[in-house]
Amino acid sequence: ANIAWTYSVANAPQDLFNEGYVGALASNEKDFSAEGLAQLHQWQLWQQELESGIELQGPLQAKCRNAFTSRGYSESKLQNDVVGELKAARLVIDEEVLLGSGYRIDALVKVGDGRKVAIEVDGPFHFIDRRPAGSTILKHRQVARLDRIEVVSVPYWEWNELKNSEMKQRYLREKLSNGQ
Repeated sequence: ANIAWTYSVANAPQDLFNEGYVGALASNEKDFSAEGLAQLHQWQLWQQELESGIELQGPLQAKCRNAFTSRGYSESKLQNDVVGELKAARLVIDEEVLLGSGYRIDALVKVGDGRKVAIEVDGPFHFIDRRPAGSTILKHRQVARLDRIEVVSVPYWEWNELKNSEMKQRYLREKLSNGQ
């Protein structure tokens, strides 16, 4: 599962991911941890991105999706601060939205031109030396491609530089208008 997930992050298609591979996964279903099942869900999403036609078998696919969507989540002080500023800016938002892909996003903002934009508040664990970690890269890419929702990242170091509410709201409005 971890190797399949790694290829998914790298977006590096391989011939080894075929019906035989899917059959082997199904026959070893009981051996996967919850994390492994969640990674296989992300691999399945990648197959959808590629339009490969390769699919996990029904029961395993459902088990993987369930493992992925039932993972716990927590709101951070940083996330609460960003959401508070989105509300203060009088933007229409929904918090902790579960998307069709199974990903949960921090906030979904409806902007003036009718677009819906996912706001992802990305703290230190989303980065390695200020470069997005694999799980962050994969989430942003799959939400954009499969859920067809623009993703805007709010990196912790950029947010921490903002000194007051006015600066934070201006920053958010610029991010939303630029689609970054």
